[in-house]
Amino acid sequence: MNPTLNPSSPGWMRNAEDPGMNNGGAATPAPGQPRIGLALSGGGARGLAHVGVLQVLEEHHIPIAAVAGTSMGAYVGALHAAGFNTQDLESLAREIKDRRTLLRLMDPIFPPTSGLIRGMKIRRHLERSLGARTFEELDIPLLVVATDLDTMAPHVFDSGPLGAAVHASAAIPGVCAPVHLNGRRFTDGGAAEPLPVGLLRERFKLDAVIAVNVLPTTQDVLHCKDTAFVPPKVPKNVLVRVINYLLRPVNLLAHGNVLDTFRRALMCAQLGLAEKECRSADLVIHPFFCESTWFDFENFDRYIRAGRRAAEEALPRIYALLCQTTPNQEHNHENNVRQPCVGLCAA
Repeated sequence: MNPTLNPSSPGWMRNAEDPGMNNGGAATPAPGQPRIGLALSGGGARGLAHVGVLQVLEEHHIPIAAVAGTSMGAYVGALHAAGFNTQDLESLAREIKDRRTLLRLMDPIFPPTSGLIRGMKIRRHLERSLGARTFEELDIPLLVVATDLDTMAPHVFDSGPLGAAVHASAAIPGVCAPVHLNGRRFTDGGAAEPLPVGLLRERFKLDAVIAVNVLPTTQDVLHCKDTAFVPPKVPKNVLVRVINYLLRPVNLLAHGNVLDTFRRALMCAQLGLAEKECRSADLVIHPFFCESTWFDFENFDRYIRAGRRAAEEALPRIYALLCQTTPNQEHNHENNVRQPCVGLCAA
């Protein structure tokens, strides 16, 4: 039988002075329990798989001491750190499955010099779900990663308003205008740090890091024969097919058009960065998809199921990690041989 670690048991406490935290009032493991960090990648709609992973961790009472997220991983991580349970997360995912809901979040820029949309309606949507919370009010310490367009480097948000930070982290380049905060310009964190394993280790005293990578690996792309990037299946409805055909010349997101090409090129860089970060993680959970697009929010349940499946398959390795990890041990990653970023290592 797998051991059960219950964060609500007397062995857990709230400790505002824990040197491994920079966030007051966070729920942390008691002395003697391993401190596990969770790194959540970006990936658009694929990032909804993070919800399924968190469902499994929640159901098995597996404690998380700190979270770092990029783009969609930042949004899901922020909700988790704010105390939302996984049923709440699934309900929020269900809200945006309707394309009409997504259209209501659009605030077009004309002419589209800095992006197709301003993103302020998206920000208000984020703030409605996250409330007026700040990082300092979260239950679990959180890092939100964006890309600083002036320094060309990752920028880590760990204090101040939560909604603004998540908005900056999820501002898809080319689609959303850059987010201006404190005189600086930010865009999607996936451009510089799609899977923040290293940043999580640097900021917190952790015994191990679990990475959840929803981006395809280079092996995935070869295995699927590039089906992760092919256009959606042709609709059966003739009228819909005709409308799609007529709109294709002006639909910048259509397969082969400018934003689709831009996203594909950006993905090429992200794959290598994410795989490098996976090699420094202690355990990788990798939900696998062949046919998917970054804006496929209407199929949210498919991604949540994939996240659940990947996390359930990883449970033996997670328990082994918890049982074998010595609290506050020194990690020598240069001497340890890591499995490749496929989430399929043996227990």
